[in-house]
Amino acid sequence: MKRCIWFAIVLGITLPTSADDGRISKEGILASITAGHPAVVVLTEHPASAESERSAADTTTQQSKPAAAVREPTGSLTLAEALALALTENPELAPFAWHERADEARIIQASLRINPELNLQVEDVLGTGAYSGGSQAQTTLQLSQVIELGGKRAARREVASRARGITQFEYESVRVDVLANVTQRFIHVVAKQQSLELAITNHRLAEDALTTVQKRVEAGKASALEATKAQVALARGEVLVGATRNELNAARKLLAASWRNDDPVFERAEADLFARRPIPPYQALAGQISSSPEIARWISEKRLREAEIKLADALRVPNLTVGGGIRLLEGNGEEALVFGLTMPLPLFDRNQGGSAELRAEFGRAEADQKAAEFRIGAVLLGLYEETVHNIHVIEGLERKILPMAEEALAISREGYVQGRFSYLEVLDAQRTVFDVRQEYIRMATSYHQLIVEIERLTGQPFEGGELHR
Repeated sequence: MKRCIWFAIVLGITLPTSADDGRISKEGILASITAGHPAVVVLTEHPASAESERSAADTTTQQSKPAAAVREPTGSLTLAEALALALTENPELAPFAWHERADEARIIQASLRINPELNLQVEDVLGTGAYSGGSQAQTTLQLSQVIELGGKRAARREVASRARGITQFEYESVRVDVLANVTQRFIHVVAKQQSLELAITNHRLAEDALTTVQKRVEAGKASALEATKAQVALARGEVLVGATRNELNAARKLLAASWRNDDPVFERAEADLFARRPIPPYQALAGQISSSPEIARWISEKRLREAEIKLADALRVPNLTVGGGIRLLEGNGEEALVFGLTMPLPLFDRNQGGSAELRAEFGRAEADQKAAEFRIGAVLLGLYEETVHNIHVIEGLERKILPMAEEALAISREGYVQGRFSYLEVLDAQRTVFDVRQEYIRMATSYHQLIVEIERLTGQPFEGGELHR
């Protein structure tokens, strides 16, 4: 089965791609988009099995239909649209079309037989006596052909095919990185949108507070100092709104740069930053390491080494050269047929060193695979623990801390109007709500980014459990 890249958003979105040119069809995207707002981003790659590696590579060589142009929307931008634009326009994928053509050429070359040789030989001329001229010459015209023994041609073709499999896995790895990077940038834009909304809300609260303070000052219930403090808080709120808006514009430009656009036209990235899905136990994630893209690449590397070992063993079998032709004897005007058979004797060079080297390379690839599994497991454990911590913090913020902070703000504002609390207490409560909401945004952003990294490592999506907030 063909390797696929999946980005599940809420109910799941499938992005069918053409590995020949790294493009993605607009029709395939639109048919895969589910209704509703995107929520949890799930990134995965389903690696091909040993039996399907060849068919996956063969699929890459088929002539694909030209991809429909994917245009950046002027309104809301979904993650699926961002990924489609990146796959269509990202220059990092373009070189692999040429890699594929080169691999196909290597397979063709490896499948060719050795060319026959035509040999013309003239003997017994330009000598002395009766052989001073050409009257006693012997002219031989012979055609010879090398017959490869030991399955060398099939072994060469298998090596070339396995090398193409390596290119396919490298392509998929780069494509996963491109999609993951776009997803991270998309999440960053959504987070900055939430930060801007928070900054605007904070500015409105400062405006309301200033209006309330001014009324109390006019009524002689508050000092002019409180009005000055309220004006300072409002000015700081204006600066924060401007700075956050600039950060959002920078994030939008960075996202649009993924499809080579330095002037983004989309207005908003549509996603629910605070929706999430329960993560499976660590043991379940650790069991998926063997199917991760990096491990799949090392498995393909080992298959290439195995094919090279077969070729090295085949080279130990000497080839047979057979030939035949006709000989013209000028002395008596007669003609005769000649036949030849040549085979080198493998007395000294039996390709022992080449075979031993390739077996050592296979052992190195196997050791590298085990080292990669260990490294991925360690990184995965760190990401998993950090994700669990983020979920714990998010749930605490949602269920307890944020409601209490908002309640305290409401009480302080009402109490200030009634003269029971000072303006400093109102500012402190307002600052607490702002800080808690900032932490809420930061932790939700981190959660989604960690999910992307975990799924990039394991090559599998999170399954099971309902989305919730």
